[in-house]
Amino acid sequence: MDYFYLFLIAGAGVIFVILQFDKQQRRRVNSLLKNANDVQPLLMQRCMDQKLSKLSAELNIYENHARTDDGVKQKLEASLKQITVEYNTGKITLPVYNNKLGELLHLLANK
Repeated sequence: MDYFYLFLIAGAGVIFVILQFDKQQRRRVNSLLKNANDVQPLLMQRCMDQKLSKLSAELNIYENHARTDDGVKQKLEASLKQITVEYNTGKITLPVYNNKLGELLHLLANK
């Protein structure tokens, strides 16, 4: 009977320690989520950077080889500049900016 009370007290102690650890971890996770709430999605940011570099490279190729008429090139450059300004001023969000860059790449590939 003495072992029963010993295991009962030891079990209650273990459960108490586990619950305290769980409470501490939940606080850490919640504070991390609060701090990371306003951070831009990293993969979308990376994809956007790749699209921008590809657009710049393609526009430079068009400029050097004159594969297209100046009207189309000017239109693409103007829309890229407009989209970039809108994103930098906060008028459009990152997903919208990413989608518009994708549309510009698609237009550029079809020309």
